[in-house]
Amino acid sequence: MRYLAATRIALFVGLLCAAVLTGCGRRANTTENPGATLADGWQNFRLAEYDLAKQDFSAALASTEKGPDEYLRAEFGLANVWNLRRPGEDPARAKKLYEQIIKEAPDHDLAAWSALALVRMQHVVPVGHDPDYPAVQAGYAALIKRYPNHLAAKEATIYQNAILIATLETNQLWQAVSNLTAYIENGATEFRAPAWSLLAVCYQSLGMQRERLNAEIKSFENVEIDPANPFNEYAWAYWNIATIAEFEVGDFDLARQYYKQLIKEYPADIRVFPSKEALARMDRVEDELRAGKQVTR
Repeated sequence: MRYLAATRIALFVGLLCAAVLTGCGRRANTTENPGATLADGWQNFRLAEYDLAKQDFSAALASTEKGPDEYLRAEFGLANVWNLRRPGEDPARAKKLYEQIIKEAPDHDLAAWSALALVRMQHVVPVGHDPDYPAVQAGYAALIKRYPNHLAAKEATIYQNAILIATLETNQLWQAVSNLTAYIENGATEFRAPAWSLLAVCYQSLGMQRERLNAEIKSFENVEIDPANPFNEYAWAYWNIATIAEFEVGDFDLARQYYKQLIKEYPADIRVFPSKEALARMDRVEDELRAGKQVTR
C-alpha cells in the first residue's frame, strides 16, 4: 500500500524536534572534567556548532572510563551530532553509536532514547524516498514493548499513529482514533496536544467536523508552554478554531469567541481584518435567517 504524505503530520513531527538557536559556539573544553565538557558539547549542539560539539563529546569520551553514565552521555551526544548535523551527517556512525549504547547499558535511560533515534532514522528519509513503513512500525512497536512506561515509548506511540493516519484509509483512521483515545484516557500527560491534534486530522478525514472542532480545542488547551520562548503566538490557533466553528460546524457563538480573541490579543495580525469581516458576516446571516430570507454569504 502506498502511503501518502500528510503535510500537517510532517509539521507536527517537525514540532517534536529540538529548535536550533543561532549564535556563536563555545570553544571545546580541553580540561579533564567530563561533566563540564559534556555541558559545552550540548551548548554547542544547540547552537548548531557541530564541529565544536563533536570535539567536546569526543574529549569527554577520551577522558572517561567506558561504562559510567558520563561515558554513555558522551556517546549519545556524539551519535546525535552525526545523526542530526546538516551538512556533514554520517548515519552509519550515528547508528553504530546508538547500537553501542543499547548493547552496553540496555536498561539505561539513554538506551530507550537511542532505540527511538534508530527507528526515527528509518522513518525520516530524504525527499524522494519512501520509508519502509512495516519496518518502521515494527521498530516503534518493539520500543514500546521494551520500554512501556518511558517517555521515548510515548513519543513512539504518537509517531506510530501518525503513520496510520497518513494512509487516509478508513480502517486505519479508526484504528488511530481508538489508539489515541486510549492514550489520552489512560492519563498520559506527555504529548497530549499532539495526540489531540492527530485526532483532529482523523476526524477531518472521516468527515466528523464537530469531533474535529472539539479535538482542535483540546489540542490548543494542552499546548505546552516554553517559558524561555518569548515568541509564543496563538493567532493561527484562534483563526483555525474559529473558521472550523463557522464554516464546518456552524457554531457561530464559538466562532465569535475565537475571532474576538484573535482581534483582542493580536491587533496587528494580518487575520484581524478577515476576522472582523467574519463577525459581520455571521451577524448578517443570522439576521437573514430570523427574517426568513434566503441566506447569502
